Amino acid sequence: MAKKVAVSGYYGFKNFGDELILSILTEKLKSVGARVKVFSSDTAFTRKTCGVESVKRFSPFAVVKTLLWCDVLISGGGSLFQDATSVKSVLYYAFILGLAQLFGKKTVIFAQGIGPLYHPLSRFCVKNLFRHCNYVSVRDERSLNLMENWGIKAALVPDPAYSLAIAQVEKENILGVQLRSFTGMDTEFLQNFAFAISKCPQKCIKVFPLQKSLDLAVCREFVALLQGVVPDKEVEIVEDNLIVELSRLDTLVSMRFHSLIVALKAGVKCAVINYDPKVQILAENFSLPLIEFTDSSYDILQKIKNSAAASGVQDSYPWENLLKFVR
Repeated sequence: MAKKVAVSGYYGFKNFGDELILSILTEKLKSVGARVKVFSSDTAFTRKTCGVESVKRFSPFAVVKTLLWCDVLISGGGSLFQDATSVKSVLYYAFILGLAQLFGKKTVIFAQGIGPLYHPLSRFCVKNLFRHCNYVSVRDERSLNLMENWGIKAALVPDPAYSLAIAQVEKENILGVQLRSFTGMDTEFLQNFAFAISKCPQKCIKVFPLQKSLDLAVCREFVALLQGVVPDKEVEIVEDNLIVELSRLDTLVSMRFHSLIVALKAGVKCAVINYDPKVQILAENFSLPLIEFTDSSYDILQKIKNSAAASGVQDSYPWENLLKFVR
């Protein structure tokens, strides 16, 4: 008999990376016959893009009903249990996890980056709930070390996006830029960045807002700055067919983690804008240039010129360790 699986994560907000992970996860779950319901902020969007049932993530009745219905709760992927953004976020995901455990359901932590956890309440909730999970998998060494310090058995796994199959396409002489809103990024950095881009040889620049609510405004600001510096370059904001468009690039300069994974899988040269430990770790793992917000335009240009494609990008994920709980 098919297992019933509830999935909890940052879904329905149209964030490229999270929706990519969800699409990969739901395909794997459906491949073994699981019935799936996803907690989402946009249930129609999730049903359409993933072909699974979806319930409102902030509806107490729907959440409780779904957790009573399911056999297994999968929490993740992504960085759900961190309070750098908000303690409320940690408490929400902890509530879902704790309620599932209270109802006697199997609980699985799926490929998460854990922390930072600054607030004592956050640490208390995560530590004690994770101890009662049936399976915990984390995507980085820092999270694994935290689990070990807490005496929790955890598996270190690659990000699920590494298992994405990407068709190799002919590269075009296009420079991709991906920006997101972030407190450390000011107008001076954007001006330096635009000046550096103006000195790059590519005549076509494609700018990728991968979550409109956080990316689109800063991407438009950057495009305006760039057009003021080099009116002869073709500059375009890209919002559709993102995987294909990223795969066609010669070079990508990006902040967002999953855009970099897709580009690296596609053989695109990459440079990383450092805004979060996860992209810093990615840059270190693949020897990619790391652009800092304090860099001068000259430093930024040199790092873009040193953009590198990666060899040996992980292409598998240990799905059986997860799927054994839902067969």
